[in-house]
Amino acid sequence: MTIVDRQVRKLRSKEIMFVKCLWRNHAAEEATWEIEDNMRVKYPYLFQSTGSSGILKLLDMPTSSVIKEYESIIITGSTPSSIEVGQVYQDKEIIATALKHYSVMHKFQFRVKRSSARSYWLICVGENCTWHFKATSINDSAMFKVRNFDSQHTCSLMDNTFIQRKPTAMVVGSIVIPKYSDSKTIYTPKDIQFDMLYEHGLNLTYMQAWREKEKALQFLRGHPADSYSKLPGYLYILVKTYPGPIVVVDGTFLKSAYKGIMLISSTMDAAGIILPLAYAVVDSENDASWKWYKFNKELDDNIILSHKLRVRASTDYIHIVIDGVRRYIVCLENKRCSCGQFQLDELPCPHALAALRHRNESFEQYCSPYYTRANLLRTYEIPLNPLPDESKWNVS
Repeated sequence: MTIVDRQVRKLRSKEIMFVKCLWRNHAAEEATWEIEDNMRVKYPYLFQSTGSSGILKLLDMPTSSVIKEYESIIITGSTPSSIEVGQVYQDKEIIATALKHYSVMHKFQFRVKRSSARSYWLICVGENCTWHFKATSINDSAMFKVRNFDSQHTCSLMDNTFIQRKPTAMVVGSIVIPKYSDSKTIYTPKDIQFDMLYEHGLNLTYMQAWREKEKALQFLRGHPADSYSKLPGYLYILVKTYPGPIVVVDGTFLKSAYKGIMLISSTMDAAGIILPLAYAVVDSENDASWKWYKFNKELDDNIILSHKLRVRASTDYIHIVIDGVRRYIVCLENKRCSCGQFQLDELPCPHALAALRHRNESFEQYCSPYYTRANLLRTYEIPLNPLPDESKWNVS
């Protein structure tokens, strides 16, 4: 066997190192990706540290004659499509998990009759049932070979032995985990209960389903405590990378009678106190809300509203704008309106836009220069380098 490549796969709060294994007598396109930690435990001699740098050198595995004989047919996954006499599994742990998965798929329950470092013998829990399975190790290696397997049941699979069984977390987890590979997928404990009952005949309680969901998420994303423990180092590297002020943008739920989401931008002042810069309340936290918050589409709405208003000129720059039964005074020279919105947003409000249209004048010069294209582009003149990978953090 040869390890031909290494790769880090990043999850939301977790990184997993994989190695690409080219098994002997296999073509290059048949190489498989394996978790490096597992390979280190099972085949420690695959890795060799060179000097104080800690760089790993990938070596050929000193393959024994026994391993060489079976290497092309070794099963490394715990969910094979079928169980057959003569199959060779990488180790006992994989063959045990494969049988647990097999029992769930075929809706029956077994018990272990004998288990040791060199043998694994199972029988059906049904009284006098002929179903049995036996595997033993190959010489002194970790590999297990299926020696005897009778897949026929002489018991009734319709009794309560399977429905009443306590499914193992490992088997249920192997079924549930793929559902959460996409972080946008909504898959509730109720969904787990329904799928496990109608697809696999497993009657899970809500608490069991909830635990399986938590275990699946922890496997994919890591434990929350591990993520929080990285925060001090992350903040240290953040300050070292960006020594200037940092603007944080976040959202939070409002639990009042009107609900909604508050979006807020804040930074830290010279005294080390949190300084709010801007905030907005939106109906929900979605792409449209963030776009409105970040790029201020208020002007488009104001233009639409301004077409419903009537204007009466008082002087060249002062206009009275009639909005239903209400009247507003607009001073274009000072960029002010009695509604207060013009001077607050530094964008023409609907009343100011109505006055400008009455004068056949464009609104661009009445907008704050901060809204101009030139100033927007100037925002990105300063180079913004990404944070280094966690493996390169130096927080000592």
